[in-house]
Amino acid sequence: MGIKNRKNASRHTRTTEYSHIDTSDKNFVLESTVDKYTLPWHSFVALGIFLSVYIKCTSASIPTGDAGDFILTAHHFGVAHPPGYPLYVSLGHIWMRLFPFGSPAYKLNFFTSIIGGVAAFILYITTYRLTGFAPSAVLASSAFAFSHLTWFHSIGAEIFALNNLFCGLLLYWVIKFQRTSVKSRARVAMEASFISGLSMCNQHTSVLYIGVIGLWMFISLIRDKAINGSQFIQTGVAFSIGLLPYIQLPLSAYFSKSPSTWGNHKTFAGVLTHITRSEYGSLRLHSSDRTADFRDNLWLFVSDMVHELGIPTVVLSMFCLLTVRRFSSVKTIVYVYTGALLLYTTFFCKQANIDLTSAIFVGILERFWMQTNLVMSLLGGCGLWMFYSLLSKRCPNLERHVYVILSIGSIMFGTKQAVDNFFSCDMSSNKMMEIYGRNILDGLPPNSVLLLSGDGASYSTRYLRYCLGYREDVDIIDQALMSYSWYKETHQHSFKNFIFPYNRGFYAWYTKLAISRGQQTDTFDYKDLFDVHSQAGIPMYVYDVIDKSGEGKDKEWQDHYMIVQDDFVKEVQRIDNPRTLDDSLERMEFRKFTVSRDLCDKSLYPERSWEKNIAEEFCAKLILVPPIIGGLQSIPDVYGQGHLLIEHRPAIVRIFKILRKAQDELTFKDEQGNDEVHIGELDHYNLGIVSWMLFNNYKRTNELLEAFKYGRVMAEQWTTFMQKSSDIEAKKQTEEVVTTLLEGVPDLLTNDIYLL
Repeated sequence: MGIKNRKNASRHTRTTEYSHIDTSDKNFVLESTVDKYTLPWHSFVALGIFLSVYIKCTSASIPTGDAGDFILTAHHFGVAHPPGYPLYVSLGHIWMRLFPFGSPAYKLNFFTSIIGGVAAFILYITTYRLTGFAPSAVLASSAFAFSHLTWFHSIGAEIFALNNLFCGLLLYWVIKFQRTSVKSRARVAMEASFISGLSMCNQHTSVLYIGVIGLWMFISLIRDKAINGSQFIQTGVAFSIGLLPYIQLPLSAYFSKSPSTWGNHKTFAGVLTHITRSEYGSLRLHSSDRTADFRDNLWLFVSDMVHELGIPTVVLSMFCLLTVRRFSSVKTIVYVYTGALLLYTTFFCKQANIDLTSAIFVGILERFWMQTNLVMSLLGGCGLWMFYSLLSKRCPNLERHVYVILSIGSIMFGTKQAVDNFFSCDMSSNKMMEIYGRNILDGLPPNSVLLLSGDGASYSTRYLRYCLGYREDVDIIDQALMSYSWYKETHQHSFKNFIFPYNRGFYAWYTKLAISRGQQTDTFDYKDLFDVHSQAGIPMYVYDVIDKSGEGKDKEWQDHYMIVQDDFVKEVQRIDNPRTLDDSLERMEFRKFTVSRDLCDKSLYPERSWEKNIAEEFCAKLILVPPIIGGLQSIPDVYGQGHLLIEHRPAIVRIFKILRKAQDELTFKDEQGNDEVHIGELDHYNLGIVSWMLFNNYKRTNELLEAFKYGRVMAEQWTTFMQKSSDIEAKKQTEEVVTTLLEGVPDLLTNDIYLL
């Protein structure tokens, strides 16, 4: 359609569809001529691209973060952490029953990718409906959908994609409300009210958008006398109907024997506690008493927005806000969007009491900026249209050329967004968490109990246990949940071995935290817990628990028990019945250290991601120190001058072989073909110590060739340790030993005769 014909058609559309809008603005002629019930063909092309890219990058297994909770609860129709997210869990449960392909994790990840693609599509058609300008729709939707933050959290089982969808629908309904006839606005408001109710069943942060949009619609209806008492009540009823998915909470409590559920929802009080997040800290991002830093949060938001959406999008959004007064056709809509944006940003900057010194916590906070990025992307698209409109008005002869240039530029920008973030967002082969969980569970003997803490370890192992049926003989206990009074009633049916020892005392700092939240809890201490399982002959293991809890007060257990590293977990052993050195070494000799490079190479994952944090943690635990702790401490003079007796040598050689085997199996080739060893600096140090002990031992018996073979290993390991470590004192001590050795044997590192 020619430019003049498009202008005439737009004028005709304006006089019929938008008769209540000020028509004096000549820029309005550039708006869409598409019928309001018709979607342009290019929007379906965009939908196909978004779905194809997201589905291609869908996470292969259980992702990090809260995804494990959603997979577990959706699979068993349980209740997720507060506020429960009943809509996502219920839809996910239905989808997982109908979709025939893949594991439970992949099914829900796939479902989320579809939601994410549709959310990007809604942003596309919203921008196009606002401006009638296809390049604007391309720019806004690609800036948002292919930003790392949106993309990464739309391909795994998280609720953010569904929240983006609902927020996008609310923004679309603003346009629909503003551009419909006055007499039809009450109906449109009713539809928006229903969408608002549904959105509150997913993520409560949408209430900040609902508040601004709902207030504007209400004022407009009252001003134009476009709503009566009956319609007002119907609008409230529509919102209440949208809240119906919350019935999932009591339904789950009464009809589902889910091994993964949070809270007891058989009473109204229990449901209300869950919905209001009182166990997490209502209206706060973190349950701690930490005060939010408004300025730091605001700076993080601005810098993150520029990084995620790109400078062109941010500049165009600013241009939109500066020039919107000249575009009466979109002015009100843009002001409503801006009001929602300002309220959301201000609220979160004041309430987000997150520790910004922690990269992982910053990553948690960033996920909540997607709602703001959604609006900023839309405003950026609108700004592009305004730029085109003003330039076309000044240079009408160049209008067609400008259109082509901006179209190509928008496509190139979207392509660049996709290319830049594809590597960090392609999780199609990512099974890190599943492998992580398997390594934890594989270290447990049959019919044992694992007490753990932390979302990563908890969700990965519970997913394997309760969704895939892996290690069904093991009971997995989340220490944080166990402090709540409802835990025993809602979870005891899932356990085969675990014994609840509630009887006395206190239970670490988790119980104090629960009490501070107004929770009633039956408490016990570690000694109670260890006693009942020791007396019943049930092996008990812990993972990342003991060192984090108690705050020095729950120490009675130490008089009777010790925590001994055993594979990736720690075994609870009675002091009067410790495991022998031979038993420990025999277990370690059969251990397989080979793992996927994807699991322990932290360079594969973006900064501030849970994946990177898990990779760092896993890398530090790959070899561990059970042979060192369990073996060397039972041998005299382990950290003396290496004066070991000859009869101690076989045990130390066994320890050396275990550590050397682990290091060999954890060495990968990087992209340049060089060896890349994925173990912690402490493992280099420990292997150096064992080599140093054997070097001295063989040297004392004049077996110099063997001595220098171990000396070479010692020099190599301690040199690597010095390169990795930040411990100045330790580096100084090891450097002195290595220097002295190399002065005595200058060809030690170059002569192959010293290879072991």
